[in-house]
Amino acid sequence: MRGTSRWEGIVTGMMGAVAGLLAMRYYWQRVAPEVERQYGPDTGGPGANVYPDFLALDRPYYFGGRRYRDGESATEALGRLLYASVTGKEPQSEETKQLLSYLVHWGYGIFQGAVYGCQRRRAPLLDLGGGLNHAMRLWLLGDELMVPMLGLQAGPTTIPPVQHLNRLGAHLFYGWATALATKLLQLIL
Repeated sequence: MRGTSRWEGIVTGMMGAVAGLLAMRYYWQRVAPEVERQYGPDTGGPGANVYPDFLALDRPYYFGGRRYRDGESATEALGRLLYASVTGKEPQSEETKQLLSYLVHWGYGIFQGAVYGCQRRRAPLLDLGGGLNHAMRLWLLGDELMVPMLGLQAGPTTIPPVQHLNRLGAHLFYGWATALATKLLQLIL
């Protein structure tokens, strides 16, 4: 297989990430409800004492304090903050808030696809190991550690274990679909 240039890797990774994001959406719509049904949605959370006391990571806001609001996802919080920094005011309508959340999620997902495509441009066609590695890094370092540390969501011990499982599953779907689509695009382009 011929080598793929850095720019080809970036572009095919971005295109492959669209498949990854669609796979992640499929996971949240179809698989996550089954996981919750199987393992129960109420197996943790604040006050449930499912985590040992030494793991109390309810508020790990190391970089600037709490930035999210109650009931707001990390992508909603970041979308609101970015919108306010550009316009000088906060978004008012629910439609705008939802659009900003989607833009943040899709923008970050496509950016991470570019990272994958650039890093793994010389990997074999079925790069499931690379997709798994990429997904695990995004889940553990991004979703579980950096997002709470940036104050965009509460710490990991504030949600039930089944939600961690679903977040991991969604990232695995993203990583594997991104890897497969990227490699197929690199083969045909």
